[in-house]
Amino acid sequence: MRFHLDVVRGRGAPQSMEFDAASPEDARRLAIQQGYSVLALRTPAFDWEQVFRPLRGRPPFETLVFAEQVRDLLGAGLSLIEALDTLERAAAARHRPVLSALVERLRAGARLSDALSLDARFPTLLVALVRASELTSDLPQALTRFLEHEQRVAELRHRITSAIIYPLLLTFVGAGVLLFLLLYVMPRFARVFEGMTGELPWSARAMVGWSHWLHADGPWLAAATGLLAVAVAAAVLTPAFRVSALQRLLDSAPLRDRLRTYFLARWYRATGMLVSGGIPLPEALALSSELLPSALRAGGRTTEQAVRHGLAPAEAHALAGMITTVSEQLMRAGEQTGDMGSVLTRIAQFHDAEVERSLERGLRMLEPVVMVLIGIGVGTVVVLMYMPIFDLAGTIQ
Repeated sequence: MRFHLDVVRGRGAPQSMEFDAASPEDARRLAIQQGYSVLALRTPAFDWEQVFRPLRGRPPFETLVFAEQVRDLLGAGLSLIEALDTLERAAAARHRPVLSALVERLRAGARLSDALSLDARFPTLLVALVRASELTSDLPQALTRFLEHEQRVAELRHRITSAIIYPLLLTFVGAGVLLFLLLYVMPRFARVFEGMTGELPWSARAMVGWSHWLHADGPWLAAATGLLAVAVAAAVLTPAFRVSALQRLLDSAPLRDRLRTYFLARWYRATGMLVSGGIPLPEALALSSELLPSALRAGGRTTEQAVRHGLAPAEAHALAGMITTVSEQLMRAGEQTGDMGSVLTRIAQFHDAEVERSLERGLRMLEPVVMVLIGIGVGTVVVLMYMPIFDLAGTIQ
């Protein structure tokens, strides 16, 4: 959900900002982490932007393309303002205001991280990496780290989506065939037996009864189905429902471990990248915790507070329940070498591979089950339609 905040930094002038967050407390914390003092927070009555955003084919501003182009232009020897000026002149009309606002802020003396943080289109992770690079004067490397992180996340998401497509497609096609037989073919088969006299076979009586019920209550059934579809779509597009559904999935035994592993992998990778970029571990944990779902965010904050109070990283993660057995051993090894950034990245890679293997095994078992269920459903309907014909043929003989 998008929240509107009136903020001020130091002795600067008050300004209005927008944050995407799950709750007003998360939006206020995001602003404070970026160095602002919150004067007022306004929650929209209904966020139509949030509702229609999932229906868009492309985001309004392509952050990955922007980061890659800026990195390449800086590598070619241009200054930051020259690079942004070049992108502004070549950008499409819908992207030009974003780049123009960045250039104006930089010319006014703002740092790039501050200029990016004023626009909700730029993710918190990118802002944090840019802020760390301002201490080391290595902005191209920070942009490279951000692009590598987004590329790994996109690759994992693509693998998961590719693995799920076939079972979903099989389910939809099978359900469509079954509905076609029940709603169109079977009622027309039933007309053959409606005018017959004498005792009908039980399968014929079942088809005739189904046809009569469908003719009498079919419109109500269609209306109820439409209302249910609208209610489900509205619920899915509502952030609060998605948070609640994810919480239930995290609490369910079959999916709890795998979902936790997936989100922890993202958290470890972002934290490792921030630490490698020069951000202290507590601040890196605070920033990367925003990538966690609401159900796990409390654990991320507990880990951050434990590290601030002096606990070792492995002990802090174990205290909050945000670590697995393998990752705990790797983290303890990283504590000895002092290279927590690369260790956290290796832990994320290990968890990504574990999620892929689990998903592949689960779908390999699910596909034959779905095929058997569809075959049973379609076969049952077909047998019910043809059994009366076989019975009548036996009677005639």
